[in-house]
Amino acid sequence: MKTFFICFFCFISIVLFGQKQPGNKNFCRQSREESLQPIRPGIPGSQPFWNEKAKMFKYAPSFKNRKPKEVMPVKYLYSAFSFTDKQNYSFSDSTGIKSLAPIWSRLPNGNVYLKIEGISKEGYVCLAQDRMFYKAATFCPPYPEAKYSYKDALLKGLKFLYNQDYIKSWYSTGEPDHKEMPLYCYSAKVVGSVVDGMLLYNKYFPEGDSSLVIARKAADYLIRNAEPEGSQLAYFSQTYEGTQFAANIYGNEILMSEPAWTGITFLNLYDKTADKKYLNAAINIANTYIKNQLSCGTWYIRVNKITGKPTSQVLCIPNNIINFLSVLVKKYKQIQYQANIQIGYKWIMDNPVKTFDWTGQFEDVAANSQYQNLSHYEPSWFAMRLLDNKRKDTSDIELAKELMAFCEDQFIVWEKPDMYDDRNGLSNEWHVPAALEQYHCYLPIDASTDQMIFMFSKAYETTGDAIYRAKAIALANSIVNCQKEDGQIPTFLYPFRKENFWPNCMVYSLRMLEKMSSLK
Repeated sequence: MKTFFICFFCFISIVLFGQKQPGNKNFCRQSREESLQPIRPGIPGSQPFWNEKAKMFKYAPSFKNRKPKEVMPVKYLYSAFSFTDKQNYSFSDSTGIKSLAPIWSRLPNGNVYLKIEGISKEGYVCLAQDRMFYKAATFCPPYPEAKYSYKDALLKGLKFLYNQDYIKSWYSTGEPDHKEMPLYCYSAKVVGSVVDGMLLYNKYFPEGDSSLVIARKAADYLIRNAEPEGSQLAYFSQTYEGTQFAANIYGNEILMSEPAWTGITFLNLYDKTADKKYLNAAINIANTYIKNQLSCGTWYIRVNKITGKPTSQVLCIPNNIINFLSVLVKKYKQIQYQANIQIGYKWIMDNPVKTFDWTGQFEDVAANSQYQNLSHYEPSWFAMRLLDNKRKDTSDIELAKELMAFCEDQFIVWEKPDMYDDRNGLSNEWHVPAALEQYHCYLPIDASTDQMIFMFSKAYETTGDAIYRAKAIALANSIVNCQKEDGQIPTFLYPFRKENFWPNCMVYSLRMLEKMSSLK
């Protein structure tokens, strides 16, 4: 009888407060042991060093050193000064590219100054490397429980979203209210999120048709304002509208990864309404992608919509495009896109998988040169695709695990780090655990945290490794605990200006909460 009441109490706790947070200390040991393995360490001449701009590490890093011209080193001295305990930790190596694994388990979390010196046979010393970085805490539960269930958080959030003036105005006007929501300047992304949000709202609050009317009107607006038939980028939704924020800089450009999101949105609306207008709109977008695909398998990331020419030679990492085309092939039997998917997939395997140049692709950031602005989105999406293959060949799973480790290493904070936050001072106000977005916005963001939750939950479903479930729950509970009383989930997970709320990010959080509500 006692056992029954304990189990019943655990069940009630999960129902009321979300998934119960695992507190297995074995996870702490597992994470510490895994952190001694460097992630894709560079090898001069064969495997590039990806971490030249990295600020934070959980896994023992290795670095590309300058080759001293004055001396011929026979060994290298590694000296790491910890600002946490004011101690030096050192070891020597003959290659100059060894990871910090020999001292990593002893080096305290916190800011570190690393100096690597080349020493010649005669005893001459030359500086080969020096840099600052932050050694971040590895995963070690327990973390705070959710203050209420994921389902309750989802419903509160949906009600908040539906009742916003910039959402409701679609019903009467059929157009974005830029005054109420200035971020409608990012048309495809934010207007598209209105469709996605209202479809999700209608799923849980089906009474009346207002949410579906809003969804249709927002989708119709995207179709009506897309690039005209006959143009190089025909049917592509507008990345920008108006002159606010980055639209004032990139207004004549299309971010080539974004129409794929719009295509998925149209397909979701077609599934709900059976209106073939939305299926045809998605297929039109796909056909334009095919017309613009480069022979190498990918696309330029930014293209001038007037001239049809690239505004940068930086190429797109085509995860979103491949995913969109794959949905058309698998679910809607549009098999004509299969060959395009294959060469796009091959491009990813031959390029960022080999170089680890997982450059972020954001509408409010310029196209960046190699390694300057890494992000977790691209590697995590590709990891999820690898996990979804479910092949017996374990190489896909191993690569996915390496990509997930990279994402966690560079972008997840399990504890408050003492890193400098270039927008708000020190990071001691960050709400953690959370995920940071990109090097150029190295801040905790709800959608970034959601993406890591989707990634870990997929990893758990595929591999059965309980640590992935535990990580997903810890991050999801953190999102719930950030939710405001009115239901809003803030975009920046720390005190920030009110106008920096992105509704598309909150829609992503709501989708995450729905997913986590069903996690077994």
